Amino acid sequence: MAVSKKAVPATAWKRLEKAAVQKLGKHSAGRYAAELEPRVMPFASTFDPAPLLPPEYVQFVKALGYRWVSTGTSALAFLPPRWMLGLSQQMGEPERKWETVRAEREAGTHAYQFVMFASRDIDDVNGFCFGRSENGDQLVVWNVEDSVPESELGPFSTWIAEELGALEAALAGEEEGAEPDEPLGLEGESLPVKKGKSSRPGPAAVLDAFPRTVKEILLNGRKLGELPTMIGEFTELESLWLRTTGLQQLPRELGLLGKLKELDVSFNPALTALPPELGQLQALESLNLNRTGLTTLPDELEQLRRLMFLDLQATELKTLPPVLFRMPWLRALDLYWTTIPAEEIERLRRALPDCKVGVS
Repeated sequence: MAVSKKAVPATAWKRLEKAAVQKLGKHSAGRYAAELEPRVMPFASTFDPAPLLPPEYVQFVKALGYRWVSTGTSALAFLPPRWMLGLSQQMGEPERKWETVRAEREAGTHAYQFVMFASRDIDDVNGFCFGRSENGDQLVVWNVEDSVPESELGPFSTWIAEELGALEAALAGEEEGAEPDEPLGLEGESLPVKKGKSSRPGPAAVLDAFPRTVKEILLNGRKLGELPTMIGEFTELESLWLRTTGLQQLPRELGLLGKLKELDVSFNPALTALPPELGQLQALESLNLNRTGLTTLPDELEQLRRLMFLDLQATELKTLPPVLFRMPWLRALDLYWTTIPAEEIERLRRALPDCKVGVS
């Protein structure tokens, strides 16, 4: 089955997909749900990608949706809209320092010049993006390597014909019956797709999409502002990641998570206190409070007999909370970038001889 360069891209894709399924099985092709959304968004402010999407691409996804195909040795997948935004946020720009680009995106002032739309894998943000040609205003496909657009590959119609030809050649060399994996693994890195709209507003709607038996919730970078009290319903939870989510406080219901082993609420400077119910997390082994606004710790933390790792780096602590001296089971305590007096640190080291106390 030769892919004609004059064939309509959607038609050519369907032919290749059919050939792959016939030779390798149904696991060689599929489609992502359009509403699939990354669990982590690098920056709160997003952008409208429409001005950077050429009409032929828009027609392609309108006809097919966000499809993928894999031969095992070669693959190609088209990103759903929110994944396009998330990975585009992680891309740098040619001849610009990443620190400058990142600062603009954090401030919400960045004018996006590229939008990532397809990939063979998402490790190191490799794949393909749209952007303006260096030789004019035409929208063309760029190759993305290690998070940076490197070279132009021509208009979408030319690029997709070449990609389909390469996939066809790879398919011809595969053995009958081999069942390759889906190339990107987006579903495992996405928020659950909940059928029907949640009746809960705001941040609660995000949590409501997760099954109550889930063991890990990762929402780093999502601007929640608050952790809904319904978090107490997730009694099987073992890991909760809430880095850079704009938290100002934690609900008492967090203490209901009796199986929680890891809790990360770092990079939430408006979080100035912890609820005493945190002491009920009897299984907790790691607590990351890096760059929060905490000025003290509740005495109830001494109930956390399994806690081994505590990160208090760059917090607002001016003196050591007394509870730390009553936690000899700690094995690593990070106090870098705090203004705690050196004599207090030495006294803590004597009190916790088996704990590595890190300071700047």
